[in-house]
Amino acid sequence: MILRTRILKQNARVQLRQSTMKTVYKIWLSCLIFLISLNISKAQTKERLDTTFKDGDVVFIKNKKLIGNSLVPNGKTDFNYVGVVFIENGVPMVYHATEPVSSCNIDEFIGMSVGKNYKIRRLFEQELLTKDVVATMRSFAKAKLQTHYDNKLTLNNDELYNAEFVYKMYQSCLGIPLTKPKVLSAYKNETTSLDFLKEAYGDAIMNEKLIVIGDIYHSEFLE
Repeated sequence: MILRTRILKQNARVQLRQSTMKTVYKIWLSCLIFLISLNISKAQTKERLDTTFKDGDVVFIKNKKLIGNSLVPNGKTDFNYVGVVFIENGVPMVYHATEPVSSCNIDEFIGMSVGKNYKIRRLFEQELLTKDVVATMRSFAKAKLQTHYDNKLTLNNDELYNAEFVYKMYQSCLGIPLTKPKVLSAYKNETTSLDFLKEAYGDAIMNEKLIVIGDIYHSEFLE
């Protein structure tokens, strides 16, 4: 009888330890799940913050229609098309120089990109983008709507090619040269067919100063 009582007590202690271990394990597992969920939530919040568009944002895409068809070199980037964002009635709208200068919502703009890949670069000194400056930039963009594409590839006329539009907006409205114009011959090692350009425009085109997307992308004024 005494032996049986001891066995029962020992079994009870074992069951108690097992129950305690299960409780501790459940608490530990709950804490782990909570921490994982918290980290996921933080990551998602950061992602949303990173993809929140602001007035003046410069958005780069790889336009499917321009692959192998662009006259202007890309510079040191895989992106071949660029636009500037303005928030209108709560909707990010992108102004961009195609034929002619146009605007569309951000989803439509990103939809033109291979795999819908895009990159946002914005002015490092955001405090410069005051309400008045943004209004001036928006007015500049709207005034250029329907402007024809600059097939002459010159900075000295009223027509605009893609990178030129963004460059001139920041230069005219903020006095900020996102990059410096370079002669076309500086990009002779790129895949763009310079022979075609020389045939179409003559040898003089090689000394024409251009603005290319890659130089804007790597601008010291953007982050």
